[in-house]
Amino acid sequence: MKTFGTFFELGGRGVIEALCRTGLDYVIIDTEHGFFSEESTAEYIVAAENSGLIPFVRIGDTHRPYVLRMLDIGARGLIVPNIRTMEQVKELVSAAKFPPVGKRGYCPTRTSGWGADAWSRDVLPYMEECNRRCKLIPQCETKEALEQIEQIAAIPGVDGIFVGPCDLSIDLGIPLEFENPVLIQAIERILKACKDNGKESYIFAGSLADAEKWARKGFDSITYSLDASVFINAYQSLVNQFRRETE
Repeated sequence: MKTFGTFFELGGRGVIEALCRTGLDYVIIDTEHGFFSEESTAEYIVAAENSGLIPFVRIGDTHRPYVLRMLDIGARGLIVPNIRTMEQVKELVSAAKFPPVGKRGYCPTRTSGWGADAWSRDVLPYMEECNRRCKLIPQCETKEALEQIEQIAAIPGVDGIFVGPCDLSIDLGIPLEFENPVLIQAIERILKACKDNGKESYIFAGSLADAEKWARKGFDSITYSLDASVFINAYQSLVNQFRRETE
């Protein structure tokens, strides 16, 4: 079954709690573009967990301490922007995954009740479960990443690839030309790399038509728009309908 999520930009625990009641599978807390501290991100993660919404985090800093903190406070997946080299991805795997896949630092954290939860008491099964449940998902949104996408998707510890059509189109010299054959071929190449390597495929869609198109093409997951955009569009539509019917 394909999954469906959105980017969380507005902030506020109430927004997370509202999104939890929509039927979405996951939310991506956007610390790259959003104005969120680590403390507020932790609060949003807990709110999502309490209502059955999977909390992913798009990280704005790829250095090891930030990667560790996002995982330790409970991110179930890291969406990693601006990938340009294989070395970047290998360093991310090293920071985000426990041995034998990577070299993630060990410390009991809130995700395991600081070591009190039964599932975390035996260290080897605990590390294996963390590696399984904490997804590492680099974004392919640069020309350099596209040129190496088959090799990136093959790296052990990479769980999936997230396609960012907006930035990818800009980097390819065709800004926001979403129907340009160059961009479509690039996206299909990324999807094939995921399929060939048994990795999950994610893509951002700014419209329902694009979401349906990429789902039919074979993407495993669609991240639809931003919570702020959906909110604005819903109220614009409501206001416009009211104006038409009452003038």
